[in-house]
Formats: sequence, structure tokens, C-alpha cells
Amino acid sequence: MGKRITSIAIFDKDSLNKFSESLKRLNINFCKVPFREENRESLDTLPYHFTFTVWDSSQKDIAIKIIKKIKFKEIKLKIIGVNVKESFNGSYNLYFEIERNNSLYLLQKQIYDLAKIEKYNPDNFVPHITIHCDMNYEKLIKMKDTIMNNFIEFEVRFTRIGLFEIYPAKQIEIM
Repeated sequence: MGKRITSIAIFDKDSLNKFSESLKRLNINFCKVPFREENRESLDTLPYHFTFTVWDSSQKDIAIKIIKKIKFKEIKLKIIGVNVKESFNGSYNLYFEIERNNSLYLLQKQIYDLAKIEKYNPDNFVPHITIHCDMNYEKLIKMKDTIMNNFIEFEVRFTRIGLFEIYPAKQIEIM
């Protein structure tokens, strides 16, 4: 598969620390890169993030134009738990669950209306922040249970959107 460009929420340092803090009891090397990439672990260079949409790298100019049109103020997200869902090539995704809120939905809708990439239609897309991808479903369920054992909901925030070539991550633009 060719290079892709992704638009993501850029969380502040305090928010990134909250993600790390909630996972500190797990003694594993996390990898957020899907199983459609080779050498996944070495490509995992994006911080914890929320994805708005993804383009083929040949659409870089279009992606930049779209993201530059986006206007929003600070958005706060409430992290309400951890869950597991199916991912690519028979793998699974352990992720932070986000409480749905109107501010995030409207921002997603603004981007979707310009990009028209159906996978990221906010009416169907499950808002999430990937923690780890793995082929072993039972392993992820055990990780989820360990995290949720003493989980306390927390809030994160972002005021910027980043545009990155992936994988590995190469910053293109931060708005």
C-alpha cells in the first residue's frame, strides 16, 4: 500500500500525559500501527491521536486545502473507558472510548463534508483513540480488563489539527 496522509487531533502535553498515566500498569510495548504495514513497531511515530480522515499521498494538495479551511476552538473530549474492535487483516484494536459530544461531531462533519471519505463519516465512524493493535483478541481483552479495573474517566483537549504523511509519521502541516 502506498503512503497515506492523515488528519489528526493534536492533543496538548497534559492530555498526552493522561493517556500514558492511564496505561502505566501495563508493561508492554504498545503499537498503534495497523497490521497492513510491515515493520509496524518501527513505524509507530504518531502520538496518541484522534483521526479525522485519511487520503492517498497523491492528494496532498487537496488535503492541505481542506484542512486549512477548518475552523474550530478548543475541543474537550471525555475519555469514558477502553474497548476492543475489529481492525485490519484479522487484527483487533484496543482503544480509548470517547463520549460523543456535539463539538467533536460538528468538527468531524465539517471535515467530512469537504473530504467526502465515507469511512470517516461521523454518522457511522466510532470515535476512538487507538492504544494498541494486535492479532490476539484475548490478549486485548485482558489488557482492557486490567486498564478498566481502576479506570477513572478523564478529559483531554486539543486546539490544533495536524496533517501527517504516514507511516512513519512525517509532519506536513499543523493548523
